[in-house]
Order: sequence, then structure tokens, then C-alpha cells
Amino acid sequence: MNRSERILLFLCCFFSITLSANAQANLAEANALLDAEQIQYRQFLNQFRGEEGIRIRVREFAYFTVDSLQAAFSEREEVKPKERINSITSLRYFLQTLRASLQQQQYDVYDIPYALEKFPQIANAVVNDLPLQEIMAGFGAKRTQLMADAFRLYPVGKRLQQLADVRRVAVGVENLFPFLERRPDFPYKDTALVFIAERIPVKLIQYINQQQTPLAAYIRGSSHPLIQELVNMAGNRNVGELAHFASGLVEKKYTADSLLTLRSSNVNGYYQTLVDAIQEMRRTKPAGSSVGMQPALRTALHDKAMAFYIKPINDLHENGQATRFASIQPLRTIDLYYLITTGEDELYTSSFLGIYKRMMQQVPAGRSDSLMEMVAYDQFRKFIRICSHYNVLGDYLANMPETERKLLLSRFVSGIEADRESGLEEAMDVADAFISLSSDSLANTIVGELLEENLQRCRNTDNFYGIRLYKILDQIYQVANNPASRQELFARLGNYELLSLKSIMGSDQVIHQLVLFYGDEDGKASFSNFLQLFRDTSVWEIARLPKWIEICSKKSMQPVNIYANLPLDHTFREDEKAQQQLLEYLTRQNIKPGIIIHRGHSYHLPTTLGYLQPYMKLAILGSCGGYKNLLTVAGKSPEAQIVATKQIGSKLINDPMIQELNALLLQEQDIYWPDFWSRLNDQFSKSEATRNLFAEYVPPYRNLSLFVIRLFNDDAAVL
Repeated sequence: MNRSERILLFLCCFFSITLSANAQANLAEANALLDAEQIQYRQFLNQFRGEEGIRIRVREFAYFTVDSLQAAFSEREEVKPKERINSITSLRYFLQTLRASLQQQQYDVYDIPYALEKFPQIANAVVNDLPLQEIMAGFGAKRTQLMADAFRLYPVGKRLQQLADVRRVAVGVENLFPFLERRPDFPYKDTALVFIAERIPVKLIQYINQQQTPLAAYIRGSSHPLIQELVNMAGNRNVGELAHFASGLVEKKYTADSLLTLRSSNVNGYYQTLVDAIQEMRRTKPAGSSVGMQPALRTALHDKAMAFYIKPINDLHENGQATRFASIQPLRTIDLYYLITTGEDELYTSSFLGIYKRMMQQVPAGRSDSLMEMVAYDQFRKFIRICSHYNVLGDYLANMPETERKLLLSRFVSGIEADRESGLEEAMDVADAFISLSSDSLANTIVGELLEENLQRCRNTDNFYGIRLYKILDQIYQVANNPASRQELFARLGNYELLSLKSIMGSDQVIHQLVLFYGDEDGKASFSNFLQLFRDTSVWEIARLPKWIEICSKKSMQPVNIYANLPLDHTFREDEKAQQQLLEYLTRQNIKPGIIIHRGHSYHLPTTLGYLQPYMKLAILGSCGGYKNLLTVAGKSPEAQIVATKQIGSKLINDPMIQELNALLLQEQDIYWPDFWSRLNDQFSKSEATRNLFAEYVPPYRNLSLFVIRLFNDDAAVL
């Protein structure tokens, strides 16, 4: 800071202290305070980390845009002095809020360029009392909050704050009910209620059935056609079969009686009506408009797919093919596609393969691309990811013309940066397909070219988020195609081929493990099998407590202590209470487990993930589809290596893996994953069942999706 800046900052600080409640008594003081904030903001830029392009944008805004707006607002002679003061003060509030948010890491750096670009337009609209809706279309909660803070001296500031509040709360739709109860004067109440109706219509009906609040009365008296339709269903015991069709009922596309007759007499027809309703809504909704009742329809589609087809097919896994897949014989190609994309988390591998085979038999030979035309590319990235997981992506791509294959891959790889909320996950999906694609030289070459094209496209448009994602994907692509480049990646992120004893050891030089069980029948069986791993009393000592067990090694080179909760009755959440008491005990004893192991169904996994801590360095997710939770694990335990399965988790794999892991730890050996995995592969290859199960497990050093997260969270300035 030069001498003149120090003097100016001193004077402005003096103003801010002495004026206190009347900090902008006149235009000169308002300008002086803004100048002081600019100085502090410029100092902040010296420590600001991020891509050079973003740093340039932030610097240009602070040095040039603010000066231009400040001059323009100061010279507005046609308005009252107070309005000029307010406009100058809003500039200062914007800089203060943005600086504080970035310092506290409460604002995503990739939102900065767009916010800075839009701010002059928003400021012009606010000070001239012009409409904001079009300018702020697509603003999320954080961007809206930034503008609400900046323009809080204006009447529109209150409306922006209300909009930011509802956008924040709307992430969990059911949170809108208590929010609206607390804010009876909320100006966007009707919009919020329609938002609820389109996503969880049954919950809205349950709310008015069970509550006698002013909000419930307001809903009952609503004049909105969709909400009126749902209110009229309130006394119908078949509401669960009708609510998601509410918009179609309003538009007279069907009647309640026809839907209920279809549901009771023709489940295939009912399921197909759901599929058709989603497709029609996607065709008729203009781009960028509300998605309508698609969220409710998709939820219903999942529930019906599970009840009508997926669960029965899974349960019949020991029966012959004809019996097992008889239920899907009448379904159309598009219906089978939605079974696959809807049932991703629940389909057994053999169930998926059976449905996929029947779907492909209905597709014209050599034109598997026609499937995308049938579904209008709905959830196509998800479909490709699923095919990759089940190792049929090569088959699917090979059954279409080369030009269409390139077009599909282009749509798969391109545009992942468009949605800031899902871009990282879509990048993970793309990376996850690299291994499958590497076995197809043509497809693999196409993907490499597409990555470079998209990176250059984002550079040409200064899309910094896209640049970041495609640079990461290009690096992961090299890893997938050249194992030697893996070492370059590990030199930066840490060696994912190695889990060192030191990394998982507590301060007491003991390796502590936390194993979590659940009290359903499967959990109790898993717990019983788990105990058999420690039956050698010369190696292990087991202490049984009311809520958990402690398993301690005896006379080993490396001490290992294992803590596992008892699988108490899940009906009353006794298992989770036991887990919480165990965690409280570990906290009191200052025991920090370096390893966490989940043993239970996939629907229990969110509870286990809630126990993750930054000090945990290995997470073994033994449930079905644990691989899909990498983003959550990486967020809570940033340095953890992860072992998970893309599909079915089984004690046939989990128990031998844990046994092998502990055998090495007791011998004071680091875990070198390539050798570890090779030994397990030899062991499980003796049986077709275990070979197929183990094939779906992903070791840390092959976890391409995790590498995407790690690189994204790494320092952007060095990419």
C-alpha cells in the first residue's frame, strides 16, 4: 500500500467509526468509504487463489468497473442526493460481501465471473427501478443472496432477500412447509406452493389432511388449478396412484377413474402411461421453462418400476430366465430403457443384463442409436454411465454406425459445464467411462479428440468452470490410457497405490477401526459372519459391551483395535443409538479411527456417511452401489482412500477383504493395493459367483471418479 492509500484508508476508517449509525451522511463520505473498501479489496486480491483468468476478472472489476459505476452514480443530477448515496453505498456493500464470502470460502469462485458480469446490469435496473426477473434468471441462492446484500438499502433488496431465502430452503422441498408457516407474508408463496406440488404432491395432500395451520387453510383456498386438483384428492384413499398425474388431470388428458382402472387391471399399461407422461412433458415444455410435474412423475416411475418389475426380478435370481423376466415381456423398448435408468441403485448385475439384452433385441440391428431418438436423449449420460458400470458400453456403441457413435459420444462428453450444480458429477460420469472406452480404440480416440475440442471451446469463451473440468478430464484420460502417467498424478495427489501404516495410525501408535452394522436380518447375519474372522483367540481378544464390541490384537507387531456396534433392532433405531453411544465413547477416549467400514444395505449408507471425519484415511463401503457416494466421502474425509463396489456388495467379498487387510496390518505392513487386489482376485476367481461380485469392486488406485474430485478440490492456481 502506498502512502496516499494509507492516508485515504485512515480517513475512511475514521469516517466509519465516527459516523456509526449515519455512515453515509453525504455523497463525499459515501465515496470515501467506497474508496477505502476498494483499497482493502485490492489487498485481498494479493492473497486470492484461483485460475489466472478469474483473478484477472476480479482485478478488472475492482479497478475499472467499480470506478466507472461510481462516477456514473455520483453524476446522476436528476435524482435526489439520498438516491446517489444509496447507489454508491450499494457498490461498497457488494465489494464487502463478495470479499468476505471469498475469504470465508462461502462463495464458489466459478460463480464470480458471471456475478461480476451481471452486476452492472442489475445495479442499473435497481437504481432506475427496472424489472430484474429476466436479468437474474437462473440465479441460485448464493448469487441472489449476494445481490440482496448489495442492494439492501432499496425496496427491491427485501424481495431479493426473500427470494434468496426460498431458493436456499427449496434445496430440501419439504423444508418449504415450515418456512412458509414462519413467513405468512412471503410474496412468492403461491410460486413456492406450486414448486412443492410439482415435486412432492402427496406430501402436500398429507399436509392439508393433517394440519390445521393458516398455511393449510391457504392451500385449501388456492385458486391455482394444479393445487385445486390436489386439494380435491385429499379424501381419496388412492391418492398415491393419482397425485403425480395431477397436471394431466387438470388438462383433461385422463380421468381419475381411468387411471385407477388401469392401475388395478393393467400394471404394464399404468407404468407405460407414466413413461409417456414424462416424455410428453419433456416435448411440450419450452427450453428453460419449469420442468412441471416431471420430478413427481419420475419418483412415481421409480416406485412402480421397483414394485412391478425390479424387485420381483431380483427376488427370482435363482429361477430360469423365462420365469424371471416374464413380467417385462409386454414392455416396449422405451419402457425397458426407463427400467434401467430408474433402477440403477437396486438392479442386480444379472437383472440389469437380462433387461439390457431384451431391450437390445427390440432395437433395430446395427442401430442402437435409435434408442436415444426414442427417449429423446432423456438421462442419456446416466444410461451410458450404467452401461460402463456393467461393462456393456462397448457392446452398445459397437451396434451403431460410426457417425452416430461419434455424435453420441460428443453429446456425452460435451456441455458438462452448463449446470454448476451437476457439472462435477457429470465429469465424474465421463471419467468413469474411460476404462470401458479404452478397450475400443475408435471410441477411445474420439473421446480424446472431444476432450481437447471442449477444452478449447471453454477457453475461447472464458468459461473457467468448463476449463477446469476439461483440464481435469484430460489428465484422467491420460491416466486411463497410460498407466505410467498415473505416477505423475500420484506425485501431486498422493500415492493411491499405497496405504501406509503411518497414515491410519492413531497418536497412540494403534490402528483403530470403526465398523458399523445395522439391525435388520441381513445386518445380523453379517455381524455373525464378521465375528468368525476373529475366532483365533491366540491373535484376537473380544470384549463384549452392552452396545458394542471391542476387538483387540494380542502380541502382534502392530496393535490393531476394532470397534463395532451391535446390530440391535433397527425397527426402533436401536442400532443407530448404539452407534452414537460408541462414537461418544471414542470421542471421550480421544480415539480417532483411521479406518471406517460400512456393513449394511445401501439404504443404511447415508447414516454411516454421517459419521465420516477428516482424520479417516480409508473408507470401505461394503454396500450395494457404494461407489456412487464418492462425492460425499471426499467432502467429509478429503484424504480418505475408498474401496467400494459399483453394484452388489456382499459378505462373500467384504469378509475376506477385511481379513486380508488385518493380516497385513498385524504384520506391520503397508497396504500396496495392486498386490493386495491381485491376491484377492486369485482367491475370488475360483468361483464364478465371487469372481463376478469382485469384478464390481474398485480399488483406490483405479478410482478415476475420485481422482476427478481430488483434482477439482486441489489448488486451481497450479492446474
